[in-house]
Amino acid sequence: MTNPRIPMRALGGAVAAVAAAIAGSFLAAAPAQALTCAAPPGAPASIVQIDGTTGCGANNDATGGAWGYSDNGVGFADASEGAFVLGAGMSGGVGAGESRGGQLAAVGFGADALALGVLDDPGAALALAGPQSQAYVGDGADPMLCEGSASAAVNFATGRGCVVVGTFRYATP
Repeated sequence: MTNPRIPMRALGGAVAAVAAAIAGSFLAAAPAQALTCAAPPGAPASIVQIDGTTGCGANNDATGGAWGYSDNGVGFADASEGAFVLGAGMSGGVGAGESRGGQLAAVGFGADALALGVLDDPGAALALAGPQSQAYVGDGADPMLCEGSASAAVNFATGRGCVVVGTFRYATP
């Protein structure tokens, strides 16, 4: 009998490594005008801000909370049916998430980074992408995607995920 926690522990450690690599890049990033779009629960809202190549958006249906953040990138979040979503894009990256009833974060940092997440079922998920990398996370049957040199995607409800750090690549079966 195999221990199902071992792959999740390995995946968790690898996701932490990707997060640390991306966070380390923050230290070298030049300051820029950051934009924040917030649509907290309580009232339906659709917020969009654009300043040159920086943009953010947040959309909700009054039951969900959506927050978009951008710092020289694009961040977009769409939340409904009680979902909480964060989309953040920094230093040329894009982070976008959409959820109905779930909790989702999508963060893209660096040139050509793309982190996307879509949850139609309740659950929790994370997509992280570093420079020249892509990450996608979705629901149970949806494919996971981790490409480039620094990316991770995890659906905590299903236990599925993938991670790429340099030449290291791992995906749950």
